[in-house]
Amino acid sequence: MIMSTSRRATARMGNRFSKQAFLVIVALAIALHAYQQLALASTFSVGWFAWALTPYAVCALLLWRLESGVPSICGALAALLLDLDTHYDVFIHPGSSTAALALIFVPLWSTILICPVVMLIAWLIVNRRRTVAHRVP
Repeated sequence: MIMSTSRRATARMGNRFSKQAFLVIVALAIALHAYQQLALASTFSVGWFAWALTPYAVCALLLWRLESGVPSICGALAALLLDLDTHYDVFIHPGSSTAALALIFVPLWSTILICPVVMLIAWLIVNRRRTVAHRVP
């Protein structure tokens, strides 16, 4: 009985940490895209702002759906790193006149390809660790 209570307390604490870490990543993404929309764009567009945050919404859905928050954190972190790289390539050191097209396609690539692959790999690793942990006497 004590073991199950301890496990539940640990799971709640881990889930709370996962949600907090996820919210920090999403807050950084919101700050980045708000800066792009407010300081670098000629006018603020709610549609483009929401489009840029689509990968994080997908990660948020899985955060509340899965038992572990690790896959969602990994997916959101991958999306944020790709967004930061895109920001650098578009606004700081553009390589060509068509560099701004990345602002259209990166959220699509993040939502369809990058985040799901990263979340799948993280989910497989988490499940593998749980399986190994349960086999240890």
